[in-house]
Amino acid sequence: MDTEKLRRQLIDRITENYREYRANLLLKDRQELIDGAGRIADTALVFQHMADRSYKDGELEYLLKFQNPLEVVTEHWADYELMPDVLDALIADATDRQDDLTLFPLAADAPAQKPDSLRKFLNVDLETVLPQIMKQKTAFYQTDLNYALDAMREGAASGDPAKQNFVLIFRQSGVECLNERDMFIGGTRSFNTLQFYHTQTREPVLAYSVELTGSDKGSLRGNLYQQDNHRLAEYAGRAASPYTDVTVTFAGGKEVRLPEKEFRYEKAADLKYLHGSIKEVRNEAEDETVVQGAVKREHDRRREMPRGYFAVHLQALDEQRIQAEADRLSAALTDLKQPNSPDKEQFMAEISVYFLPLASQHDMNRLYEKVQKQVGQPVYFSPPDNTGKRYIVMRREERAQEQPERKPSIKAQLSAKPVPGDNPAAKTKDREVR
Repeated sequence: MDTEKLRRQLIDRITENYREYRANLLLKDRQELIDGAGRIADTALVFQHMADRSYKDGELEYLLKFQNPLEVVTEHWADYELMPDVLDALIADATDRQDDLTLFPLAADAPAQKPDSLRKFLNVDLETVLPQIMKQKTAFYQTDLNYALDAMREGAASGDPAKQNFVLIFRQSGVECLNERDMFIGGTRSFNTLQFYHTQTREPVLAYSVELTGSDKGSLRGNLYQQDNHRLAEYAGRAASPYTDVTVTFAGGKEVRLPEKEFRYEKAADLKYLHGSIKEVRNEAEDETVVQGAVKREHDRRREMPRGYFAVHLQALDEQRIQAEADRLSAALTDLKQPNSPDKEQFMAEISVYFLPLASQHDMNRLYEKVQKQVGQPVYFSPPDNTGKRYIVMRREERAQEQPERKPSIKAQLSAKPVPGDNPAAKTKDREVR
């Protein structure tokens, strides 16, 4: 292969390695960054040197065997702490010895597609796309999204960046709208809600960061970022500053700051009596610079996310929703040992009450096809019962055809009486049963 083409492949790979390395740094807290400053500097130096140098064919072929050649060379560099020009000798030596082939992940073993496929969708009409996402996940309490959109409209009108960044969590029953800044103040509602969906429930949710960019002809516009709610919660848990106070702003402009534990319903009533109606309540952290640093690192990280196409994303959500229900129903049917219908003649699995309100007739047809293909037997949908529940059903005789005929045990064969007219087979010396 052409040397320049190999070199281009290597440069592209280490550039991607370095981009991922920097993105992961943005998820670390300040102490981790301080402790790792030496390694960060080494990685930057090695990346620059590898991008600028020339290579022999053997070096290129060897380094391209690794998923992360930047890490391979940086490990050698960290062992010796030599001058940059010695990196050439280190690369040549590593290529000759090839010891790293058993120490680092190889490119040949990399998955065909990266597991992290999160995307960003820029300058979208939020009043159009957010309801479309909701219809793929949220079966009940859909009006929650109206409250979230109202909060976004207020944020867009305020001009305050702290009120223009949100995290939305779509669940089966409702939509959570979290203020991004408060999410990095430990103990606030936004922080606690994010942690709840990380540690206290197994319900899968859809999470997105929303960054308002303004309005256009009356529509609310912004950037939408897919989120892994577990990874975001872990980052917030490490990076958050403790919740200490609240600042209450009144309609007349007066501000009062008091400990957050003292701000309760009764206290709010007293404050209104003394100062007038409350205009705004702002949560305060022990160290605001920690909060702003965490927000900045999160924004820097998501800015590096690849851009996606919302129509493609919506189609993927639709397919995932139907496939997940098909997998659940197929497993439920195949796990049944005995018919469970009231007449004990059929195997039944209830279609999820969270799936039915979101499903069109086309969705039901696709679900039927997927389940029948997965169980390998004819199935059908029952009509709704008096409570509105629906089931997917397999008849006893169809399930029986699925079960292979079991061979009698040796004991049963020995104890069975010969059929009249049959001549028993002669016993061999080793008493083999035929």
